[in-house]
Amino acid sequence: MEQSERVVIVTGAASGIGRATAVRLAAAGDVVLLADRDGEGLARVAREIAACGGRAQPAVLDVASSDDCAAAVAAAARLGPLGGLVNVAGMTTAPDGVETISDAQLELVLQVNVGAIFRLGRHAIPLMRAAGGGVIVNTSSVHAFATMTDNAAYAASKGAITALTRQLALDLAPDRIRAVAVAPGSVDTPMTRHELARRGVSAEEAGFASGEAGSTAIGRVAAPEEIAAVIAWLASPDAAVLNGTTVVADAGLLARLV
Repeated sequence: MEQSERVVIVTGAASGIGRATAVRLAAAGDVVLLADRDGEGLARVAREIAACGGRAQPAVLDVASSDDCAAAVAAAARLGPLGGLVNVAGMTTAPDGVETISDAQLELVLQVNVGAIFRLGRHAIPLMRAAGGGVIVNTSSVHAFATMTDNAAYAASKGAITALTRQLALDLAPDRIRAVAVAPGSVDTPMTRHELARRGVSAEEAGFASGEAGSTAIGRVAAPEEIAAVIAWLASPDAAVLNGTTVVADAGLLARLV
């Protein structure tokens, strides 16, 4: 299936990495189903894509809702053959630890970050199979490999995504459906800035102002568009040899010992 023939679902599409990914995929010729809880944000992104000649349709979606996930996939199917699912939507309740996080907080993080892949996948996979194949791109994190204090639920969820991606690749290979993941490091997104503010760290202290696109600085903060470029490549036929793997896109953050 050529990329220009695909319908691709992108969750978390109203802002950050999701928005940047949707814009990039639409520019490459994909028809994008924009999914997010933020209806106003989705409308803005849809207008942005349309203004550049792309095709996109917004679908208000709570990824923790089975009914919403089924409806979003059905909406995507009405646009054409489904060829891709990009799971970007995510959340954190950090700072939290095993001793302090409530059951409700833990359940929400796992439902949004991991459960959504199951809920969307159970409806999207049959459609991709019927279309002759496709690709699932999941958003993991460097926290799947190395983390910080009081970040238990988020780190656990991202580790689960990395493992689930391997499992999906094995299970779906006979159907010509690839499953891959990207593990970003620090990225300038609304969620990141919110968490920094909650920890009392300014954007400048975190180095948001010091990194520029194309910089070789180790561990610098990435722009959402840079992660979107990795996702778009992973979702393209050019990355056909990658399956079941997680690509770390962290500007070398994990390379540093201390």
